[in-house]
Amino acid sequence: MPLRKEDKAWVAEEVRAAIREELDPHGWKKLQSFLPIVGVLGIIVGLLALAGAGWKYAFSRVEIEAQFQTHTTDNINRLADRLTSLEGKLALQQAQIVSQKYSTIPPKELKAHAEELKQVKTSLAQLPTTSPGYWPAAFQVIQLASQSNFADFDKIAAQRESLFDNVSSKPPGGFGVTTKQRVFLKNHVEGLVFKDSIIRFDPSVELVNDVFINCVFLIPLHENPSKPLQEIGKTLLASDLSKVTLNAT
Repeated sequence: MPLRKEDKAWVAEEVRAAIREELDPHGWKKLQSFLPIVGVLGIIVGLLALAGAGWKYAFSRVEIEAQFQTHTTDNINRLADRLTSLEGKLALQQAQIVSQKYSTIPPKELKAHAEELKQVKTSLAQLPTTSPGYWPAAFQVIQLASQSNFADFDKIAAQRESLFDNVSSKPPGGFGVTTKQRVFLKNHVEGLVFKDSIIRFDPSVELVNDVFINCVFLIPLHENPSKPLQEIGKTLLASDLSKVTLNAT
């Protein structure tokens, strides 16, 4: 049945009253009760966003710094290698210059340059042996350094050379001491003692517990010497030449 005008007005008023009842005051209070939760959630979301951005920035900064440090370390290492190589070349050049300069003066004058030759010998002992021209320079410096403290070089050099080829003394030193001789060592030489002598090595020489006291060492100036000659050279460069025991096979 259609509502009368008065009924329609009543219904509309009832609906408006219900809405007001729901929203005012209790309804607004309900809505306001949700606002803090929404605000807190918003703050949390914002903080998480900031934290995420912060972590991203931190990690990217760490990655950039790590890349920078790696790049810097690599550059420093390359620079150090270049400096080491340059120092090695300069030390080898110095040895070559010194050996050329002093090889032309009389042996008796070398004593005045004994300390310089000793320093050059020590420097060569620390260089890589693969550098071009290393062994000829090293063997020449060894000869000059050993001559610098040898008094009778000219006298002994004028002697006839004695050959020691495949000689073994057991026990070591059983043959006594070879003194003030000019000798040539070839193939296997074991347990011998040489003093105040000029020693020349053959590339084939194999030394086992041979002792040299205040001797001059003459080594063939080869660019690529035999392994025994290289072992002899390494030991002499690193030793006090006044007394040294050699093992080279």
